[in-house]
Amino acid sequence: MRRLLPCLVMVAALAIPHPAAARYSRVYLVPALKQCPTAATCAREFESSFTFDSIVLQTPATRYPPTGKPSLVLDLHGVRDAAGTPVSGTLMLKVLAGRVSIPGIGTFPDDSSLTQQPPIPIQLKDGAGKVKYEPSLKPPNGTIVNGGGVEVFDPDGKLLAVTGSQYKP
Repeated sequence: MRRLLPCLVMVAALAIPHPAAARYSRVYLVPALKQCPTAATCAREFESSFTFDSIVLQTPATRYPPTGKPSLVLDLHGVRDAAGTPVSGTLMLKVLAGRVSIPGIGTFPDDSSLTQQPPIPIQLKDGAGKVKYEPSLKPPNGTIVNGGGVEVFDPDGKLLAVTGSQYKP
């Protein structure tokens, strides 16, 4: 009986969700495709000659982003150059602003410099890296952002990965 009580307490603690624990949604980024400039279809080409096994974007799985926690986490694995060598170097993460509206001020133009974020460097070692991003300024209560997203650029400045969908080959 003495051993059963601590086991039940532990099971209950694991079964009850903890509000303090940050939960994140996961989105797998996909390779960035080159634009097809013709009226007909084009052969599939990627923007970057670099490849990756997985790039996972994690964002808070809550209605309102929690304060004091990262707004996003990007986890990269298996990033290789055109020769297939794992990359040790710097990639860039661009957080796309989308359309931003602040109560009492209004909705900013889509290309407003006030809603743009500077690119964030991602350090890779042997093809892997991780970056946690938290904005330096907390948005005012009631702020709404439409759209947005992320883009990852290779060391040559070419678009490597974007949010999107990919289906099994």
